[in-house]
This record gives sequence, C-alpha cells and structure tokens, in this order.
Amino acid sequence: MCGLTQDLRYAFRLLRKSPGFTAIAVLTLALGIGANTAIFTVIESVVLRPLPFANPDRLVWLNGQFQQSDEAAVSPPDFLDYRKNNRTFEHLAAYGYRTNPANLSGEKPEQVLTSLASSGAFATLGIQPLLGRDFMATDEQVNLPQVAILSNGIWKRDFAGNQDVVGRNIRLDSQNLTVIGVLPRDLPLLNEAQIWLPTPLLNPGMNIRLAHFLKAIGRLKPGVTPEQSQADLNAIAAQLAKQYPDTNEGWSLRQRSLAEVLIGPVRPALLMIWAAAGFLLLIACANLANLFLTRSLSRRKEYVVRAALGATGARIFRQTLTESLVLASLGGALGVLAANWGMSLLHVIGPASLPRSQDIHLNWTVLVFAIGISLITGTVFGLFPALAISRDGFNQGLRESARTSAPVAHRKLRAALIVGEIAVAVVLLVGAGLLIKSFWLLIHVNPGFQAEHVLTARLSLNGPTYRDDASKARFWQELTDRITNLPGVEAVGAVSELPLSGEGGDNPFHISGRSYGPSEFDDAFFRQVMPGYREAMGIPLISGRWLDQRDRASGPGTVVVDQAFAKRFFPGENAIGKRLQLMGDPQPIRQIVGIVGNVSHTSLSDPQWPEMYIAYAQYPPPTMNLIVRATANPGTLAAALYETVQAADKDETLSPVQPLDDVVDASVSQPRFSSLLLTLFATLAMVLSIVGLYGAMAYSVTQRTNEIGIRMALGARQHDVLKMIIAQGMKLSLAGVLIGVGSSLIFGRVLAHMLYRVKPSDGATFALASVGLAVVALVANYIPARRAAKVDPMVALRYE
Repeated sequence: MCGLTQDLRYAFRLLRKSPGFTAIAVLTLALGIGANTAIFTVIESVVLRPLPFANPDRLVWLNGQFQQSDEAAVSPPDFLDYRKNNRTFEHLAAYGYRTNPANLSGEKPEQVLTSLASSGAFATLGIQPLLGRDFMATDEQVNLPQVAILSNGIWKRDFAGNQDVVGRNIRLDSQNLTVIGVLPRDLPLLNEAQIWLPTPLLNPGMNIRLAHFLKAIGRLKPGVTPEQSQADLNAIAAQLAKQYPDTNEGWSLRQRSLAEVLIGPVRPALLMIWAAAGFLLLIACANLANLFLTRSLSRRKEYVVRAALGATGARIFRQTLTESLVLASLGGALGVLAANWGMSLLHVIGPASLPRSQDIHLNWTVLVFAIGISLITGTVFGLFPALAISRDGFNQGLRESARTSAPVAHRKLRAALIVGEIAVAVVLLVGAGLLIKSFWLLIHVNPGFQAEHVLTARLSLNGPTYRDDASKARFWQELTDRITNLPGVEAVGAVSELPLSGEGGDNPFHISGRSYGPSEFDDAFFRQVMPGYREAMGIPLISGRWLDQRDRASGPGTVVVDQAFAKRFFPGENAIGKRLQLMGDPQPIRQIVGIVGNVSHTSLSDPQWPEMYIAYAQYPPPTMNLIVRATANPGTLAAALYETVQAADKDETLSPVQPLDDVVDASVSQPRFSSLLLTLFATLAMVLSIVGLYGAMAYSVTQRTNEIGIRMALGARQHDVLKMIIAQGMKLSLAGVLIGVGSSLIFGRVLAHMLYRVKPSDGATFALASVGLAVVALVANYIPARRAAKVDPMVALRYE
C-alpha cells in the first residue's frame, strides 16, 4: 500500500511538471471515454435494461399474418377466439393499435390521446394500478365505453395527483365516464395514451372479422416454450379457417418477443454508433501510447539511474502503469461530465421515435462502466511503453541514453500505431460518408406533396352531437368555410391519416369483374379526405377529376387512386371508370373517377404502396387532420385556427398546431441522428489520427536532426530532405488508408440496411474519404518536413 501511495504521488508530481502533456492526454481521453459513456448510457437504458414489466421474458407480441403481410393487426372477433381457446397463455390482452384524440371537458377543453384496452390488459403486463382496478370483462360489454383508467401523467397534471379521483366522473367527447383506476406510470413503449378505455365489444365495429385494428400481447404460462405457444396459436388459426373460410382462410398469428418488437428496430443503429465510439477510443489509446513511448525515450536516463539505485524492472513497470491509470482516471472523470452534458443534448437532437428516451440518464451501471473503461484504457495505452522499457533493458538504455535516436523497436511500434489510427479513421469516414450520402438522397426525395407554408392539427368529432354522418359533414363544411375566409389562407382541406406521421390504414377490396377465392382480396392504403385536401397539399392530378361537392353522401360511390394503385392493379389499362367493392364500406360499389400522383405515406424510403382516397361525406371517420395552406408565414394563423374551431363548437378543440415541414423532418429524424453522430465521431477520429501522425513525424524530425545535418553537409539539398521526410510519413499514411479501405468494405455491409439508394461499396464515398484523409495527412507530414529542410548543418553537428 505504501508503494502504491508513493507511485501515485510521483505520478501526480510528474504530471504537474508537464501541464501541456497532461492537458492533451486528459482531453484526448475525455473525448474517447465520454463518447463511449454517452452511447453506453443510451444502450443501457434502451437495449440492455429489461422492459419495465413483470417477467418481461414471458411477454410476446402477436401479429396477424397472411399472404400479403406478416405484421397485420388483429380483429376483435379473432382476438376473443384466441383468448378463449388458447391453452398456453396466462393472459392475452388487446390494445388499440394507435391512439385516438378525444376532447376532455373542463375549465378549458383540451385534446387528449385515448387508446382501447381489453380486460386484464395491465395484468398481462404485470402492472397493478396505483389507484383503483384494472379493466374487467363486464367493462367490455358495452356499445360505448363507460369507464376509464388515467395515465399517471394526466392524473398528476389535470387532477393534481388527487387520491380521491377513483369514482369521479369525467366528460370525454361530451360523454360521462367514471374513473376506475390510475396507472403507476405511463406506457410510452406501447403508445402515448393519456386515458385508457375498455374495448366496447357490443359496438357494431367490433364484430367484423376483417377489421384488423388491435395489437395483441400475451403472457406465456410458466414453463411454456415459444414453440409450444406457436403450435397452440396455429391450431386455433386452423380451426377459425374452417369456421370462417371467407375471412380467416390463410390467416394466422405469429408471435415474437415483446422486447424484440419494441426495441429491435433501433438496436442495429445504436450498436453501430457504439462501435464508432469504440473506434474513436482506440485511436485515442493509440495516440496516447505514442505520446507515452515518446516520453519514455526522454526518460531513459531516469530509468537507468533508478535501476542503478536498486529499482527492479517490475517496480518501474508498475510506476509507468500508475501514471497512465492516473491520466485515464482524470480523463474518465472529465468524460463522465461530458457524457452527462451529452445526455442533455440528446434529448434535444435525438429522434422522437427512440423508445424509452425519457429513461435515458446516468446511473450506477453507467458509472461502473465508465470506471471500468477508464481503467482498461489506461492499462492499454500504458502497457506499450511499459513493455517497451522492460524489453529494451536498462543496460541497453544506459548505452543509448547519450544518443537522441529512438530504438528500432520503438520506431516500429510508433509506426504501427499510426497506421492503425489512420486505418480506423478511414473506416469511420467511409461509414459517415455513406450515411450522409444516404441521408442527402432521402431528404431530397419528392414526397408527392408541397409541405412549405402548410399547417396541420387533429380534430376529433366523437361526442353525441356528432353521432350521425350528416352532422359531422355539416361541422367540417362550416369549419373549412370559416377558415377559408381567414386572411392569409390559400387552401383548406382535411385527411384521416397525415402523410409521414406514422398514421396509416389499409382496406381490403375486390375489383368488379375479377374472381376471388375464399379469404382472397386485394389491399391498398385508404384515406378519407375533404374536397380541398389535394389543393392544400399540392398533390398533382394526373387524370380524371378530384373529389368535390358532387361526391355527397347520397351520391354514387366514387374513389380516387394514385399512380401506384393504377400501375399495380390495372397495368396497361385505363383505371378511370373501373369499379371497386371495399369491405366494410357503406357504399356497395365505388367507381374510380381520378388518378393523382404518389404520396409518401409511411416513410420517404419505403416503396410507394397503392393508395385510395374516399370523400369524407361518403365515409366520415371520427378524427381528421386539418390542412391549411397559407399565402405567407403560416405561424401567424395558429391562434386564429383555435379561435375558429371554438367559434364553430365551444366543446371542440384542436391538437397543437404544427407546420407540415416539422412532420416531414420528424420522419427522417432517425437517419439524421445516426448520420450526425457517426460524422461527429469520424471527424474527431480524423483529427486525432492526424494529430498523432503530425506528432510522430515532428518527433522523428527532432530525433534525426543530426542525421539530417550530416546529409546536408554531404551535399543533400533542402528538396531532397523535404522529399525524404514526406515520403516516410506518406508511407505510413497510405498503408493506413489501404488497410482502412479494405476494412471499410466489411464495415459497409453492416450499414447496408441503413442506407437508402447507396451501395455499401459506393466508389465515390470511398474515394472521397481516402483521398481526403491522404491530403490532410500530406499537410501533416509537410509541416515537420519543411522544418527539417531548414536545418542548418553546422548547428545540427554542434547539437550532436
């Protein structure tokens, strides 16, 4: 213990004597350790930490699957049959596939998000309500929900955390509901619902087997394997196909781990970013190993004297490692502070789609990781010089202590470290280049509409005032007329699901004149729209006409399709005039009256999926997204929109108004985030590797001052010396570039699933990264080479 204390004191004394060296080393380490700690914080919170449910390993996600998709939702009748007849699940629960807006009455009406949940929905997740009870089977036996469970967030915000809230009545969409429970925490992993409602099984919309709009989650019984439960589900699916061949033939349920469904999509991107942070730390280690090697050469005489005074090789080895560990500890402490700042920045620039983002923060697990990585890093970069000192031997050091040249082994080790640094920097630069090019192509995809100067907000008509379709249509017609007359408004429309918002729905249909077998149908995306929607969105009309006032509820059924629809279902034909029969549609037959341009509805990178547009008056949904195109700055219209809605109906309110540009930006937040972080790490890696190369070449020039003086005394010109030094450095640089290019071909395959219209072996990206780094390396080599070329031979010889 006494020896360790002496080593620590000596290490701190040496570091105080070299403030420049200490500052560079600590900052370099802080960059590497801070980046790794920050990314590990995200991975620990999002990926490694178990889901916040009881026994999450027994929870599975159940998707409907058929010939066209294996990620379909589940219909209420099918869910009830699976819940009743299965033998392998302890609980089986259904939830709304997405949230629905509703108007919560109070002193100031507000729009809240609601979601359906079956009986025992929270027991399935292992959640006991903080107050009150879970939904029961009797709560489902209604036409409209009679009770509600509050999320923890809205309970604290709107009800001040009142313990007596259970049993209180609330007014939702002008309907009285009784609060029966409060959740102990919100469930953003499932959806952002603020109020949970029971599935109203007596509602007519709940008895259609082709109406797939529920997501199902099951809890396996103890000891049941996934294979056993899947076999159980398959047996039930086969029985349903026999009972209901028109709707269930070819349908089944597939199960996946709940954690894989919720977290799996972001895991590859996070692990890729963590790997990039690890590469950055490797470069930092290589840089510091080079610094320590250089420093050890200047201290050879000290080591020899200490050995002569009785210090053993192990003692000096330990002292050298102690110095590196002290530096690593200081760098780690600064890195943790940087990581904590990075977490604050992450909540600003991070993608909204990142699951569990509200749980991302430093904790003891992260601190243990930071301490561990600091100790490992200090050992790694301190081990090289310590071993080199031990290998050189003190007798050899005594003979060489009078010379300024470095041992051959040291020079080879420093060269290998420089080559490795540059190779890793190339890998990161290529990866960043591929993602940047992919992101650039993605954001320049034509979404099929013009988002500039457009505002959007959701409005829900669920109250008793709007029980019939005619009252809904009248409200929307009056509202759009009022908004059209506002100053600065160019066009007004509405749509059931907003493009690129994550909302969407499809609808099965039959094409008149074509034959279909049992449970066979065609399928396409489906949107209900107001007449002004196309003009407000700037969607081009290709042929025929758009939906307008002629498409009344009492008129003949009409539909407009997009180009993808016409190309897929009517190749080589004119789709105008063709007739469709939509399942669940109040209109028996719809005729195609127009074709519009394709619109990106799910994401900019996904292929265009066939799309149908139905007039709102002929098939009104309860919720619509208002679309308002302004002549200039749309921000000035937000307050006027709220006032206009209140004037139309004081019990109705809009969701927060947002520019359509923000919706488009949010749809590319994940690739933007990955590109930004990898570019940041690649830039830091390039800077560190070039600084390391410059430092190595500058030290080499200093060590070779005598040699250069002799060469110039014997007739070498400045040009020859300049060429010699640059050639030496560029050999290392080009070797690193070549190794990096080869490694990038492997790394690029890892990124393949994250790229849009860019090959992992994209030649332009590889060339730009390689040539760019080589040019920067040339500059880093030129500066010390130019200094070497100006050496005065007489001064150099006197220096020797």
